[in-house]
Amino acid sequence: MNNPELRAQTARLRDILLSEKDLLLTGRAREAAELMPVKMEAMQDIEAFLESREPNSLPVEHRADMEQIVGLSKENSAHFEAIRNGLRHAIDRLESMHGSAYVGSYAQNGSKIPFTEVTGQFRRKA
Repeated sequence: MNNPELRAQTARLRDILLSEKDLLLTGRAREAAELMPVKMEAMQDIEAFLESREPNSLPVEHRADMEQIVGLSKENSAHFEAIRNGLRHAIDRLESMHGSAYVGSYAQNGSKIPFTEVTGQFRRKA
């Protein structure tokens, strides 16, 4: 791969990351996750090119492209983490909802009359 090909590959990866960002910001995390194989392929192509180069041999414009890709990757990672935390919090809330729910009946004065067993029978006041 020569420099123009590298430029095309970095542009491809940048476009994928921008698409991923748009999907994450619009709440379509599943669609963003589906970009993973294409993103990995683009990253592997770039890594294969960089393996055969000296660390500081890239032209300045390529370094700027790489810095932008790193920035987008970090930003998307933060968005994924926020989505993961939101889902975890929602699951925790759903799991704790049953703990505060009352299972039983209410008397005319508003007092609670608990079920005696899981079968749904309740006690009557004598």
